Amino acid sequence: MSNQRANWDTLRSRRVFFGAAAVGTVGTALSFHPRLAQTAWATRSQPAGKQTAHGNSVDNRNDDSEALLKASPLRLELQRPVDSRLLLIEERGIDGCGLFPGSVHVVRNAREVRALSGRLKPGDRLLLAGTDWKEARFTFSGRGLRNAPILVAAQRPGEVVFSGDAGIVFEGQHLVIMDLVFRGVTIHRKGTAVVRLGNGVARPANFCILNRIRIDDCNSPDPADWPNVRAWYLMVRGRDNTVANSVFADMKHYGQMLSASELPDGQLQRLHILNNRFVGRPHLDEKNGYEVIQIGWSGEKARSAASLIEGNIFERCDGEAELITLKASDIVVRHNQFIASQGAVCVRAGNRVLIRGNCFDGRNRARTGGVRLQGWGHVVMDNVFRRLRKPGTYYRWAVSLMAASCENYGDGGDVAGYGRAKDILIAYNRFDACDTRIAVGIYPSPNYPLLPRNIRVIGNVFRDNKRDHSPFDYIAPDPTGELGRTLHSSKNHFHAHPNAGASGDQTKPTRHSKTPTGLDDRPSL
Repeated sequence: MSNQRANWDTLRSRRVFFGAAAVGTVGTALSFHPRLAQTAWATRSQPAGKQTAHGNSVDNRNDDSEALLKASPLRLELQRPVDSRLLLIEERGIDGCGLFPGSVHVVRNAREVRALSGRLKPGDRLLLAGTDWKEARFTFSGRGLRNAPILVAAQRPGEVVFSGDAGIVFEGQHLVIMDLVFRGVTIHRKGTAVVRLGNGVARPANFCILNRIRIDDCNSPDPADWPNVRAWYLMVRGRDNTVANSVFADMKHYGQMLSASELPDGQLQRLHILNNRFVGRPHLDEKNGYEVIQIGWSGEKARSAASLIEGNIFERCDGEAELITLKASDIVVRHNQFIASQGAVCVRAGNRVLIRGNCFDGRNRARTGGVRLQGWGHVVMDNVFRRLRKPGTYYRWAVSLMAASCENYGDGGDVAGYGRAKDILIAYNRFDACDTRIAVGIYPSPNYPLLPRNIRVIGNVFRDNKRDHSPFDYIAPDPTGELGRTLHSSKNHFHAHPNAGASGDQTKPTRHSKTPTGLDDRPSL
């Protein structure tokens, strides 16, 4: 582990090339986060008061932080380490990494790619040459080895540009796909995916790396198609795959930028989504289905995925209230930045999700949100919620816990509905100049009667202009009183914004019997 850790420390200040013309208007390239190198990162502790969320000091740590995390029901032992081959490639380059000692095959069109599909040997390289791959469509199959994967890459990074009616599929195992650009691919057919990593249950992709890919402005030229023709930028099917250092920009269609909804049969997905940039997801209408990332779906019954979303930037992703939707269990969302995005990280049909060390910065835009939860065993810790304004609905609150329709969804429990939010820890977060705090039991109804239970809110800091010293600005009415009895709040601190004295959390939370004025009390999505 020490060598891997050293590699990540070396890469900390390096910049990654994102293909042709670099990143352009969507911002600067990203560098790897050194914490990704940890093999047993889940149990690593840091000194109190030293942790940050993307350079933003969070001053409310104490010695209880790691103890609380370890005592939680999270199953962090299911996580895998970052693929060491990605570390080698980024540090030493293709020629110096030692992974591709085989033959080099140069191709100039889709026909030549198809001719080599299934024929390359471990360690071989397939290099795409030329600058115009308009209308190119192919499926490439290959079976590399752990120490000798097959490389599929642009001969000159950034020069291979797919456009028009292009679309590609990769299937097999131990493939490394790099430095391809998809710009202006036209989408006309429902169910179109610009790139597929894995091709259904019979032909998945396993142990593959998709690195330095750019998918940009791939839409129908007819705006009438955008809300009606479902499409995806990238679909992933298989296990132990990595999507890293890539850009997904300006998607307008109904569908997801990155969909990994189908979990592998009988195995953990363990997908890693690392250090990517997602930017420009405009809001078209109020329909559900415009997410940026989806992992799992309701038919998976909250099965464990053990996937990781880390080090990414989400900027002006406004497609819908669920920016990321998680419908599987044992997922980690860590050290990401959500910038001026009108949506939230939403756990709808999963359990034991860790959301830690992220920065949710609304930049004072309306309808910018944070985290929304259903299910049990979640931990929301060490995050920064900043300048989140005018949510419009509880779906975009800084933190909200939904009412539910069943007691235990998945994990051998109920097979339909949405599970009760319970046994949840919200600790050591910072809420800075937000219009909202924490809402508990949002949108209860005859169809969603089950209110949250056993919620612990510990050691958070709130800096705003609210006068009450409660972390909760909405608590659903509960005639039984059980919600109030199992809602635990301690060691939270409240500061006037911008510069006023602090006070401890010594008052009981305010209980509200109705939706605050100006909010849309509509049913759950």
